[in-house]
Amino acid sequence: MNTRASRWPSMRKTLVTLFIVALLILAARYVQQKVGIKLSADSIQQTVGDLGLLAPVGYVLLTMFRQLFALPSMLLLTSGGLLFGAPMGTLLGGIGITLNAFTLFAVARMSGRDWVLPKLQARYAEFEARSKTAGPWLIALMTGHPVGVLTPFHLAAGVTGITALTFLLAVGPAGVFRAACYSFLGANLLQPDSPGLWGASAVLVLAALLPLAHPALRAQLLRGQKKSGDPKTGSPP
Repeated sequence: MNTRASRWPSMRKTLVTLFIVALLILAARYVQQKVGIKLSADSIQQTVGDLGLLAPVGYVLLTMFRQLFALPSMLLLTSGGLLFGAPMGTLLGGIGITLNAFTLFAVARMSGRDWVLPKLQARYAEFEARSKTAGPWLIALMTGHPVGVLTPFHLAAGVTGITALTFLLAVGPAGVFRAACYSFLGANLLQPDSPGLWGASAVLVLAALLPLAHPALRAQLLRGQKKSGDPKTGSPP
């Protein structure tokens, strides 16, 4: 009985958080139907452009709550360059990505940490210690990498022992870098023969391949490739 009573505050917090998330999803669906936001750069530009002077605020909010509208970050950040140019698109996109990351971080911390973390520690005793040391670097890498996965890593960070300040230092600069890559591309997208478009494309390719310069990561990928091609496993070479 005491155990159930001690668990109730945590369960109540989780239920309240999930209820708020459900309300946000319903509100986003309503807005999406009213405004007509679709999975295209033209739709995003029209929706944000129609806001006039409030366009920057609308763009940041759209990026912040992008999961609710099923809009990928790459499309939004590229649209930011088309709408506002590379410098302003980078700033607004970086702010939006950082706020989105913090939203996911807070949701996971309020709704899942109290019951997920003990289970992880019971199975992996060093989970908390490793998450505090290697976790921020991995989050920064995934956030800054042009094709890095964002949502799962930002949610997972909320379950770990990473502090909010450490999380901010990891996602803030990385989010700005990711936004810069796509904003620069978007700003030059309408000029297919311009040097700027070739430069933006080259930056994206180099940023995507840059992690392979790390010897440990490269060795791990090569080991995984050899393992998948091992004839004993029945996998193709």
